Amino acid sequence: MLKYIFSIALALTMLACGADQETQESEENAPEQQTQQQFQPGQSAADIEVSDEELEKFTEVSMVAQEIQRSSQQEMLAIVEEEGLDVQTYNVIAEARFNEQSDDEIDVSAEDLEKFNVASEKVEGIQQQVEGEMAESIEAEGMTMDRFMEINMALQQDQELQQRVQQMMMQNMQQQAQPQGQ
Repeated sequence: MLKYIFSIALALTMLACGADQETQESEENAPEQQTQQQFQPGQSAADIEVSDEELEKFTEVSMVAQEIQRSSQQEMLAIVEEEGLDVQTYNVIAEARFNEQSDDEIDVSAEDLEKFNVASEKVEGIQQQVEGEMAESIEAEGMTMDRFMEINMALQQDQELQQRVQQMMMQNMQQQAQPQGQ
């Protein structure tokens, strides 16, 4: 589940970075969707409806999740380096393990594999902590983890929903960038 949440944060970061003027024009012309509909079996994720209020909560939580993710990445990077591995080697081993390759198929030393194992245990502990922080953030905003995941799935398939999120994220960033008292 953590890897899924991390992919959410990454996808939202890419969405925020890709927002442009065309997105704003599309948002102004898009009809408001004020009803909420639960995801039903057989229904595509792009067919769920998300109210503006719910999407605002999703966006706020996602931005908090991005910050948690950035912070944890620095911690994880430090762990990998403390174990004497470079990030590239760590990622090669991690990808090979994810793809269920045997250690013999990976072009790394036995020493690097041992360093990876030690670092991975520590990284897993951080990931569990981050998962808990993200779940708490989602629930503190009044949203269930299931609904957060539904919206994220719909976001990956629905371009109009992506544009709405981009617009909200840009507005949030602009508000945060404004000096206090304006």
